[in-house]
Amino acid sequence: MPEHLDFTLFQPKGRLAPIVQGVWSTSVAIHSPNNIERWLHSDACSGLLFNLSGPIQLNDLSISTGGVLLPVSKQAQLITLPPGAVVVGVRFHPAMSFAILGNTYQQATLIKKYETNTLSLQTLGNQLEQAQGHYARIVVFYRWLNTMLLTIDNIPAPLMSALKALEGEKSPGELSSHVLLSQRQIERHFQKWLNMTPKYYQRISRVKNALKVLKLHPDTALADL
Repeated sequence: MPEHLDFTLFQPKGRLAPIVQGVWSTSVAIHSPNNIERWLHSDACSGLLFNLSGPIQLNDLSISTGGVLLPVSKQAQLITLPPGAVVVGVRFHPAMSFAILGNTYQQATLIKKYETNTLSLQTLGNQLEQAQGHYARIVVFYRWLNTMLLTIDNIPAPLMSALKALEGEKSPGELSSHVLLSQRQIERHFQKWLNMTPKYYQRISRVKNALKVLKLHPDTALADL
């Protein structure tokens, strides 16, 4: 990791563990001679971030100061952080962003002020602006997530079973017998909660698993993955 980039990740345990992959906070030193660029691999998950500094870049989208609701990740994205950048966010497990936020988004969506359905997010953003340092920002986010547990929508059990089956050896065509729903019902669940088909989800899962193997064993032949 470049010396000018500071990154802190907290992976919760307990009640939040099945919902949240991680809460993170990152910053780029103001004296950094260059922008910091990082590829974010697709993971079929979503989240939200708060930019607490000047504009940052996500692919071709410029994100000014404020909160952003992120779409479900279907392909790798390039994030660009300029000198002085301060960004904090959360990454949910698959389908959990819909459970928390009640919606999925086709593209990165700014959290607009004074909209009733985003009031708690606006409060969160204000608190994050006041927090100093990675640890303080992560604590603010963690407390907000704990309060959101009181209003979370339960993910349908058949969908959870289908996600686990696809991460294993089941094919999309075998799901109807595994979760006791019709193929059409399964497709509807995936579109509502993840904004993708079961087949596409499995494809992303396989790529993600292959990247994990390559990270641990760089000499692995691609044909063996």
